[in-house]
Amino acid sequence: MRLNIAPRGRTAGEKFLRSIGLVLVFAAVAYAFWLNTQRTMDKLQTKNAIWDQTGVMSKQELKYFKGFSNSMHDRFGVKTVIHIRNKAIEIKDYDGKEIFIGLCPAEKQVVLEFPGLIRHALGADFIDSLQTRYFADSFNGREWVTALQTAVAMIWEKLVEVETESELSATEDNSRTEVPQLKKAEPQRKQE
Repeated sequence: MRLNIAPRGRTAGEKFLRSIGLVLVFAAVAYAFWLNTQRTMDKLQTKNAIWDQTGVMSKQELKYFKGFSNSMHDRFGVKTVIHIRNKAIEIKDYDGKEIFIGLCPAEKQVVLEFPGLIRHALGADFIDSLQTRYFADSFNGREWVTALQTAVAMIWEKLVEVETESELSATEDNSRTEVPQLKKAEPQRKQE
């Protein structure tokens, strides 16, 4: 069976317009498929990145943490996972490639895991203060949600600060090791 999709028309102009219309229909279907795929991928990434087992967070708060996770991936290339659980958090198979932020408000437990370079960039004192002191008084009611928002903002600011400092020091190092300029050789004149 032969498939004939050549546009039919009485004149060459009508055939041309029908051909353009057919191309536009295919392009619109392809674009709609792409948008649907993007929306589905965003939903899947959100489900994997943010998990609120307590059901306390609003859609707006979940959107905030999704934005943080996406920004961390886009700027620093690291996946971020935030889990809010009803029972104590146990990390068995942490692979060291992602930021893991876990809270259990019922147990007043905070678990922070960072990849090596990010752990080094943030510093042990900063991480320790977040894990032990920062959340200590925030597990009453919904205060932990605000504390978590502030904590991820502090992590972001600290990483941007470290990134900016490293860029500045790299610029200073490059300016110290300037490449000497070569002088142009002047053409020699023939002596008569």
